Amino acid sequence: MPPQRAPQSPFPRHRSKRIACRQCRQSKLRCEVSTGGAIPCSRCRRLGYECRLDVAYQRVNGREYTSLAIKGYFVASNTHILIPYRRLEELEKEVQHLRSSVSTHPPAAAPQSLQGILLTPSESYHADASSIIVQEPSGSRVDLVASQMPHLPVEPTTPVHSLPSQPPSQPSPLLTDTTSPTSSRSLEFVHLHGFQVNALFNIFFTHYHPYVPLLDPTISPNQYYARSAVLFWSIILLASRRYTEEPGLFVSLTAPVKKLLWDTIANPPHTWHVVQAIILVCLWPFPTSSLSSDITSILLSTAQTISLRIGLHRPEAIQDFSRTKKRLMPDEMAEVTRTWATCYITAQTIVTIDGQVWVSSDWMIDRLCDRDSAMIPSSLKHQLLISRYSARVGQFMSSHSQGPTDLPRPGEFISLLALLEREYTELASTLTSFISEENKVLLNGIGLQLYVFYLLEESDSDTRKRGLIRAYSMSISTIAIINQLEALTDAMAYGPVSYFRIISLAAIFILKLSYSNLGPYLDLETGKRSFNSAIALTRRISIEDNDLPGRMSKILTQLWSAQNIHRGQRDKPPGLRLKTRLAASLVHDSMWMWREQFGGQPRSGTNTPLASRGHFTDNRAMEQRGGLSARETGSAGQEATTNFPVGMEDACSNGLTLEDVVDAELLALLPFSLDGEIFTAPGGC
Repeated sequence: MPPQRAPQSPFPRHRSKRIACRQCRQSKLRCEVSTGGAIPCSRCRRLGYECRLDVAYQRVNGREYTSLAIKGYFVASNTHILIPYRRLEELEKEVQHLRSSVSTHPPAAAPQSLQGILLTPSESYHADASSIIVQEPSGSRVDLVASQMPHLPVEPTTPVHSLPSQPPSQPSPLLTDTTSPTSSRSLEFVHLHGFQVNALFNIFFTHYHPYVPLLDPTISPNQYYARSAVLFWSIILLASRRYTEEPGLFVSLTAPVKKLLWDTIANPPHTWHVVQAIILVCLWPFPTSSLSSDITSILLSTAQTISLRIGLHRPEAIQDFSRTKKRLMPDEMAEVTRTWATCYITAQTIVTIDGQVWVSSDWMIDRLCDRDSAMIPSSLKHQLLISRYSARVGQFMSSHSQGPTDLPRPGEFISLLALLEREYTELASTLTSFISEENKVLLNGIGLQLYVFYLLEESDSDTRKRGLIRAYSMSISTIAIINQLEALTDAMAYGPVSYFRIISLAAIFILKLSYSNLGPYLDLETGKRSFNSAIALTRRISIEDNDLPGRMSKILTQLWSAQNIHRGQRDKPPGLRLKTRLAASLVHDSMWMWREQFGGQPRSGTNTPLASRGHFTDNRAMEQRGGLSARETGSAGQEATTNFPVGMEDACSNGLTLEDVVDAELLALLPFSLDGEIFTAPGGC
């Protein structure tokens, strides 16, 4: 017979709830407070914990602790503060440096330095220290002893590259943090004191940032570092390009910042601050000696991809590109809009240089250009209008392509150019009255890019001649404007890469048209002076031996002095043989001309751009056709002479060799040796 159950009571049973302090509840231990014990409990007194009763407190699961530890977080058990291991290493290094500073400075300076330590996750480096002190919001300090921390790898002692420790005579007028002093920062073996960081940020926002107003100059260096370490170090890198207090700082920072940039790109998710950092190093690129080793286009493609992936092109619907609900505040909306606009401007600048085509327009770009003018600074809007027109030219010409050159039919060419030039005139008339001189250079630059298409047309019509004459005049005026800017603002030292490209294009335009049948219609003396000025300006842009601006100045000098290239060209219409790079065809055609004349490339065959059209002919055949003009021959039987720009005679008489102009990397790519032996390249070159 089964046992009978006791009858249930009509009243509900109330289970007594145990009371425990936060620390005992987290450890799942019985707390004496539940039996009427005093506060603090014996366990908290013994371990030195803060004993508090919190009814709303919920215990953190032990698995979460383990998961956080696996992901690289250190959990301070007495405070439940989550700290990334990498940040711990950085803080340890910071305290070590501060301790060494305290030993050599008055004790009063120590508390002020400690206030600059930030508890923010960021990229850092390995370090060796015994303990750190973390400043809590309440003001109490929690000692994280080495026994509580995981074992940190200790690297051998290596000398740290440090700037002079003497502070500047005057404090930086920009970016002074009213809450705490600027912290010292280190990247690999480069260490910067707080006042040096302030000085470099002041240089950046005074000299570099006005060309592309992307960032907020009211934000302190500490805040920029908290937002993104790669953005912080990109700013420092740019400012160090002309930093006279420590000339070697830029060279020391280049490799570490490049490594930090690639590491950041390789570890998503990304923020728009990463896009801003990439934009800066694309506008002021890492120095390189050859176009083949330039990573600007690769970085730019990455910036575009990140921007589209996180929704910068649709800031009002940015939540659609995120895993969490997100709504931008007004200041964030303005920053995102500036970032997307600057990314578009930079992309159009770089792809035009490379002779490529990007998207011609975007809904947000059209909105910023046509309606919401208050969302971005006026100078940035002017650059956006210029870039949108440049994109339209490339898209318009390539959309009518009828062959591998991406060019329209010969009959359509002049009509399309007339239409685009009319649009350019309207844009210039709209902007000229209130555009800055810096942006006027960019406006003239896209005008020159448009005029390059006249060289791609093979006819010798009067319309084409008039267009090329306008290109010659614009080249001279552009170099004159840049000369004025250089005298007033040192634009060559601080301007973006677009200035270098525009100067090169203007100089090559002058070179190409001066040695053509348009010579009688041109002011050749003014052109020679402008060409000479362009070479001098290009040399001032150079920041390293044998970088692209430095090499271009030598190449321009050699191209002007090359008699074999110019002989017989003054009675011929100007034209190009390389026609597959759109607006960049003129520059790349000239580079191939230099390779043929000075780089050992063959002048015959079907695989070289210049030889494919059979442009070079025998000098004797030229003379039989009357190809040598009176300008090139003084009298019968005398050799042709070339008028050199001022200062070029010495450069030419010194006999610039191939090693003076080309680096070893490029020499390895060319199909020739220094002994004059021509190799057979794949494909029959």
